[in-house]
Amino acid sequence: MSPGYPVETVKEGKASLLVPRLDPEAEEHIQQQRSQAPVFYNAVMKTNRDTAILALRTYQRKKSRNVQVCEPMTGSGVRGIRLLLEAGEIEDMVLGDLSPSALALAGENAELNGVRDRIKLRELDANLLMSLHSYPFGRFDYIDVDPYGTPTPFYDTAIRATKNHGMIALTATDMPPLCGVNARACIRKYGGRPLQGEFCHEVALRLLGSSFIHQAAIHGYAATPLFSYYADHYVRAYFRIDKGARRIEGQLNQVGFIKYCPGCLHRFPSMENAPERCGCGEDVNIGGPLWLGELSDVEFLDGMIDEIGNAPHLAGTKAEVIMGLARGEMGFQVSFFDIDKICKLVGVKSVSTEDAFGAIRETGFSAVPTHYRSRTLKTDASIDELVDVFNRFKNIG
Repeated sequence: MSPGYPVETVKEGKASLLVPRLDPEAEEHIQQQRSQAPVFYNAVMKTNRDTAILALRTYQRKKSRNVQVCEPMTGSGVRGIRLLLEAGEIEDMVLGDLSPSALALAGENAELNGVRDRIKLRELDANLLMSLHSYPFGRFDYIDVDPYGTPTPFYDTAIRATKNHGMIALTATDMPPLCGVNARACIRKYGGRPLQGEFCHEVALRLLGSSFIHQAAIHGYAATPLFSYYADHYVRAYFRIDKGARRIEGQLNQVGFIKYCPGCLHRFPSMENAPERCGCGEDVNIGGPLWLGELSDVEFLDGMIDEIGNAPHLAGTKAEVIMGLARGEMGFQVSFFDIDKICKLVGVKSVSTEDAFGAIRETGFSAVPTHYRSRTLKTDASIDELVDVFNRFKNIG
């Protein structure tokens, strides 16, 4: 049956999908065409969906049983279909969307991939759908919230519709507020002030974490970040929610602030948001409240990486690269450094990435690359110690 608009067949993971055909020669930018299409499908978000498959596989392995899954904003159905094809045994898969066109296409795609009898389609608002599953025996093991913009309007219903010890995935694509372009919007949506600077994307993840952890606490759950990352135009985080006041207190005790001096690049975590002046004489900028703990769980992230061995079609993907780099970042202090920013501060010509890492390590400090972008690093050295290291390059012809 024709959906009534031009479509094309694409392959993603193990799924074949009918999606709206876009015209790369059209005057409208491809992103504008995508947002105006009858049904939304974004190929750029493949990495997002790849990580969802590995996260759910890891979660299932720990549960050793079939699970119930919900994607309340399914669009073309690509995520739910791929989860059914690639993530192991799923007992119930509920896909919802307020758009009849989206549900019709999701149904066709399910038929195309032989999983239509394993999917329940619901033409409902996302919050209403999740609210209808908030009773004790109607909840899900895993809910994937991937809206256009901020996920914060869906926190409450997602938490209420998820089982104790269940998993919730959140995607936020509203990067300008999270990265400080519109601080007031960030405060309204996430309850914290962003920081502009070289590590703004890490701050964005930590603001997302803090906002969800606080909301989970209201419902009596401790939300533990299992895997968090930044890619392309979004931040993404997986949380496990567990009941218990002691666990909640432990999480809330790891929410605080980051103080940052854009002049000398000094930065440090703090439990106080009182304004202060940096040693260099400039006023420090304050971001937060935000999550100061680890952005991922070691055991869970290792499990995701191990799962690639059971899903070889995901080997060598961007998701694998991000997970490997995120694993290396664990154990280091909050925030990261940009090599070019340090070079500019010190007044030396651009130092190669290899030479920068070599010089830091030769001085006795640890340094690892980050997943946020190239030429950035996490280290146990302070900015003052890094300045001393980079000053050595002044004497190199």
